[in-house]
Amino acid sequence: MVLELGKGALVLDDMKNVSIRIGEVVEEEEEWAPMGPTPMPSIATLRDWDFFLLRRYKPFYAPYCDMCCLCTMGKCDLTGNKRGACGIDLAAQTGRIVTIAVAMGTTCHTGHARHMLHDIEHVTGKKLSEIPVDLGPEIAEVAPLTQLITGIKPKTLEDLRKALEYVEEQITQVMDAVHTGQEGSYLDFESKAFHLGMMDALGKEIADIAQICAFNLPKG
Repeated sequence: MVLELGKGALVLDDMKNVSIRIGEVVEEEEEWAPMGPTPMPSIATLRDWDFFLLRRYKPFYAPYCDMCCLCTMGKCDLTGNKRGACGIDLAAQTGRIVTIAVAMGTTCHTGHARHMLHDIEHVTGKKLSEIPVDLGPEIAEVAPLTQLITGIKPKTLEDLRKALEYVEEQITQVMDAVHTGQEGSYLDFESKAFHLGMMDALGKEIADIAQICAFNLPKG
């Protein structure tokens, strides 16, 4: 019996009507550091720590607007102790605007990272898995944020794609929370802004590493 291992398929010649497909081969990972307690944290994972910081260093709001005009149930006057049609108050609305503003910057940088990974394959003619992550001999930690936040030590740009998909998922989850009636606590909005700030830094690191490695930009 001849055993042939092809790309994505395992074929056994002496067996009929049998097809064994391999979706992904998971190699044993290099033991480079102990895995931390919160790889790829979700919105709620670091919420308690965010609240600890936010209660110690309380946000100061100087609202540029005391109205909410973000949905078709408004405009809603939030002056004084008034609440909007969805129940939101002025503090929560201001925290909501902060979260939206952070999301705008995060999506901009993450969109650039996605654009880079998408176009690299077309421009170079190589798959992401064929482009090694190499920033030069003087760089001790190649992707410190990626390693710290996701637990992934990237070997190729394909590993960065996995980290980027995580960032994009977190952006979607946070934007769900700013929709009408989904959240009513200014502390929770600020916690989500913290979370997006972390995603923003991660997205920028992914974009930088991708373009340096793919286009042979100056290295360390």
